[in-house]
Amino acid sequence: MKAYFSIIVFAVLLSSAVVTGTGNYIDARERIASDLNHALVRALAEKGQEWVTADTIRVCRQLQAVSSDDVALCFRDDCFDRNLSIPELRGKSYVSFLVITGDGGDGGALSGADGVSGDTVIWKSGAARNSNVSIAFRGNASCSFATVLGCSDQKMPVTFALMALAWGTLSLSYMRRRRGMEVVHADLCKVGSMSYDRSAGVFYDADNNRIRFTPMQFTLMEMFFNADGNQLSKAEICDALWPGKDDPSETLYTLIRRLKVVVGQNTNLSIEVERGRAYRLKVSR
Repeated sequence: MKAYFSIIVFAVLLSSAVVTGTGNYIDARERIASDLNHALVRALAEKGQEWVTADTIRVCRQLQAVSSDDVALCFRDDCFDRNLSIPELRGKSYVSFLVITGDGGDGGALSGADGVSGDTVIWKSGAARNSNVSIAFRGNASCSFATVLGCSDQKMPVTFALMALAWGTLSLSYMRRRRGMEVVHADLCKVGSMSYDRSAGVFYDADNNRIRFTPMQFTLMEMFFNADGNQLSKAEICDALWPGKDDPSETLYTLIRRLKVVVGQNTNLSIEVERGRAYRLKVSR
């Protein structure tokens, strides 16, 4: 497996997680805004006349006159909360309103609320009719990023993210086991400064000089080159070189000791013992 292929697959999976997660997050914000709009319309139909009285309008206009700017007021209401269909919004939502004079206005001062805000609803109450003013209402939710994320469907993004994590972990593990092995072409592979020509059955050093091995040393080196991670267990070596022999441990020890000398003199490789049960061919310098 090529390294670039692993990187491409990982990038595709991770990008899919980010794209779908972002899209679902945006959809959740839009769904929250829509729920705020519906709850506001229903609440206005039920309690609109109670929310804004003539006294409220008069106080708002006085505040606007003093500040020389639009003044928006906010309040929480059980009726508005009750009409919300998303449970996570209840207790975190409120209504903001603004008195708009007869010379126009679109409730722009209601914008900029923290969290998520719905659309502005322009409403004219009986209390405001004689005053030649309108009321701009907007539903708002004090939603953190985590709250909106919790309202979104993140199953697919999480699946993609877990797939990317699993793929990355497996790829790193595979590359770690295969590290040091380079396939130059179909018949020539290389570990460190040693190369092996499969078609010719010859090992070469860094200067392309043939390395002389005994037949048994050659067989063992060939096994190292063909093994995953260039690692062989003691049992694998003994079964391949001395099948049926009761205890070839001493013979194996002698073979490895002499092979280490040849490998060390001609290459930058070494043969290391792995916990007394296996041997690994690896780059030492």
